[in-house]
Amino acid sequence: MNDSERRRKELLELTRQRYSDSTAPPAVHPRYHAVYEDLYGTEDELPGGTLGIRTFFCILLLAVFLSMEHNHNEIWNVSSENVVEAVTNDMDIQESLEVLR
Repeated sequence: MNDSERRRKELLELTRQRYSDSTAPPAVHPRYHAVYEDLYGTEDELPGGTLGIRTFFCILLLAVFLSMEHNHNEIWNVSSENVVEAVTNDMDIQESLEVLR
């Protein structure tokens, strides 16, 4: 491959990177760019989620439960058997709503 072919391939890759749709919003006249961002936002504005925090607490609770089960401990007068019983117990929705009122 000679220098001109190599240079042509480099320019082609540079052009593909510059004009790919994955990184930039569509071509909008600069005059309307602010309006476009107001309507559609930017890609940098990702809504924050709580998945990481919820996953951390789930893993923490699982570790506490497994520790209680393995060591036969009670935490605040609750044993692992009480936890299993509470989870497997069927709840009546009407009864739960009356308790909340």
